[in-house]
Amino acid sequence: MRQRGFWVTLGIILLLFGTSGDAVTYPARRYQKTAFITAGIELKSSVETKQVQPGRIAMEEVLFESENPGPVEERKIPFKDAEDEFPETDMNMYESQTLTLMTFNIRSANDAGGSVELDRIIEEIREANADIIGLQEVERMMPRSGYQDQAKIIAEELGYYFYYGGNINILGVQYGNALLSRYPILRASNHKLPRVKLEPRGMIEAEINIDGLLLYVYVTHLGLNSVERYKQIDYINRIISQREENTVLLGDFNNHPDSGEMIMLDEHVLDSAAALNSSDHYTFAWQDNIPDVRIDRIYTSDNLILFHHEVKPSVVSDHSRVLTQIQLNIPGRGGI
Repeated sequence: MRQRGFWVTLGIILLLFGTSGDAVTYPARRYQKTAFITAGIELKSSVETKQVQPGRIAMEEVLFESENPGPVEERKIPFKDAEDEFPETDMNMYESQTLTLMTFNIRSANDAGGSVELDRIIEEIREANADIIGLQEVERMMPRSGYQDQAKIIAEELGYYFYYGGNINILGVQYGNALLSRYPILRASNHKLPRVKLEPRGMIEAEINIDGLLLYVYVTHLGLNSVERYKQIDYINRIISQREENTVLLGDFNNHPDSGEMIMLDEHVLDSAAALNSSDHYTFAWQDNIPDVRIDRIYTSDNLILFHHEVKPSVVSDHSRVLTQIQLNIPGRGGI
């Protein structure tokens, strides 16, 4: 009993003093690489599901083993590829709309000197002017970040909907990923990914209503171990491959785009930077202060039209902001 108490105490102490840098859906007004040790503490694999309703938060937990993901409920998608599925005369029923996606590992809003700079992170996110944002290394009630609910604060400042997926959760202190959206999040859940090392990793799965069109968005942060990443990508692929189109995967993958495990991703999912000839837009400095690897990436289903990719450095995080613009055909907004 004493030995068990020692390990639990050690785990809590490590959490309270933070992790090494690796790198709730909230209806707002309108709408680092971590090597974390949880010694002696067993964290249960689960999927946390929350359905958004204006003015309140509902929570429901669904448990299953992370190696065997349950089926994702199929839902009818409002439109197919315009060129292949609709007669030319029907195109008046659709209107093109540009959507900006962003993935950003905020490193818990800690700058290189260890100061918490959440206000500056918020301004960097605001300046990017993205519509849908995936964040990694987001803290909730962590002592080292001043007990801030970082995802909620960011969402309230920007007027965005948000969902927080805490992958480490000890005594209400959380660390994980977040999804922010200018558009309503209809449903969201947090998958606990398979792991080999001690730090839990996760993936947010969400449905977002873009003016009548359902967009399926996933936000993740993979582990540092290659064997672990193989398991995690296999899990992710089995989830996203159940969606044939209108799919977006945002994340810090902690590997190169051509790493062996990435080959397992569904063939209908494209690396947006590679598709737009921007593979040399690096996002992270692996060994020195000059970015030389592209571990932060955006993947989209091949039915979405890609037309711009950009990387913006951060003065706070050691990761850059990665942005991709896509074009959607929104149903029911055309003329007579």
